[in-house]
Amino acid sequence: MNFINQLLSALLFFKNHFSILLNLCLPLIIIEVVASLGIVNLGINETMSNDLVIETIQPVAFPLLILSLLSLILTMAFYGAMMLTFKGIDENIDFNIFNIYWASIKKFFPLLWSTMLASIAWAVGLILLILPGFYLFGRLGMYPAYIMFENKGAIESLSNAWNASDQEGARLFFLTTIFLGSQFLLGLIIGSLFITNAVVFIVVAALKYFTYVMLFYLYYTLYKSIHLK
Repeated sequence: MNFINQLLSALLFFKNHFSILLNLCLPLIIIEVVASLGIVNLGINETMSNDLVIETIQPVAFPLLILSLLSLILTMAFYGAMMLTFKGIDENIDFNIFNIYWASIKKFFPLLWSTMLASIAWAVGLILLILPGFYLFGRLGMYPAYIMFENKGAIESLSNAWNASDQEGARLFFLTTIFLGSQFLLGLIIGSLFITNAVVFIVVAALKYFTYVMLFYLYYTLYKSIHLK
């Protein structure tokens, strides 16, 4: 299957299973929107002194800390939950989103370490004129599948993902560039409007997680095709 057909298959998959995938993304969308609105409502701006910023943040510091920890846990679980959701849909297995997330939270630390290492590689790639970042992101994108389906650790999952994607590097690069490039571009356009209300935050968060769902679905299908050979 060429990369155009793969791109279309990801879009069609998202369309056909929108309600399930929306429920998958909803916890993180809600947390991100609540956090964004909370920060905006603090009224912090560049004209405020450091002491005034600290004084403004102090009353809500603990709720923001709890929200940040919850966001971290669910974000890491999200990578594993995507893989389990794709498998459930693909194999017509009955499941609910709570159980999917709970199963992923149990793999929190392997997902955390592997995501941190992948993010470092991605950041280095972005510094090197952006495009290498997309390439590295694509080559390493299967790592949650190895953690969730084969119980691999952080290093081994990244290594397996890198080795298994060797023949698909160019295709993964193009697909990753299309999805992440579109996400970045639309995010910049929306951000440039300087509109800070709930609707805009919902749109930005939904765009972010919907993009990840479609992109990681392609990584899942690659993992599946490799392991069915």
